[in-house]
Amino acid sequence: MMQNTTKKPSFRCVVIIVDANIRDKVSEFMAESRIPIFYQMHGVGTASSEFLNLCGLGDTHKNITICFVPTESTQLILAEMNHALQLHRKGTGIAISIPISGIPGFLFKILDEPVSGNDSAKTNSEREIKNMSETITHALLLITVSQGFSEDIMSTARAAGATGGTIMRGLRNRPKEVAKRFGISIQEEQEIVLIVVPQEKRTEILSAITTQHGPGTPAHGIAISLPVDGIAGI
Repeated sequence: MMQNTTKKPSFRCVVIIVDANIRDKVSEFMAESRIPIFYQMHGVGTASSEFLNLCGLGDTHKNITICFVPTESTQLILAEMNHALQLHRKGTGIAISIPISGIPGFLFKILDEPVSGNDSAKTNSEREIKNMSETITHALLLITVSQGFSEDIMSTARAAGATGGTIMRGLRNRPKEVAKRFGISIQEEQEIVLIVVPQEKRTEILSAITTQHGPGTPAHGIAISLPVDGIAGI
């Protein structure tokens, strides 16, 4: 019996962090690119005032958008996004793609449709693709920390070479079970810090955060690193 060897398409998670005042432009881009599902949330930028002034930014409120696109479309989507949202301008924002290893069946069916951008922008986009790195040059650090410690995390990260990050606030599920298992007290209210760093600085920054703000400290920080295989805005 011959087995079906048709390879299912793979997907990337694309994370876009931009100033809150261009959220509508992001939504318009998603609609024009026919991306069926995306999530938007609020965050607070952590860049220092000197860095904000250098970038021409007066507001640290951020909009974080998360969507999923087919791997083969990722570079084109990032290039078109870079063009449409002017991410190449300093301080506007950043978009990254992250490999994902699994996806629910219902979501797969929704996403397994052609995703394309604005045809009129394709010439510029294809030109921009050539300027993007095809190797993993950056990493996304995702740090969960007890409420009130995010600025401490950023101070440590900056001292180790980071330039800035974005803070999101949320809740940790089942804190009692986690506390019982690991023998530590964990607040239910959590802050999530997202930092995009150059690959060569990843280990140093991650180590500094874990050492100074890890599970055994009052911050109870947990930090992980995710590979970034596509980037726009840096």
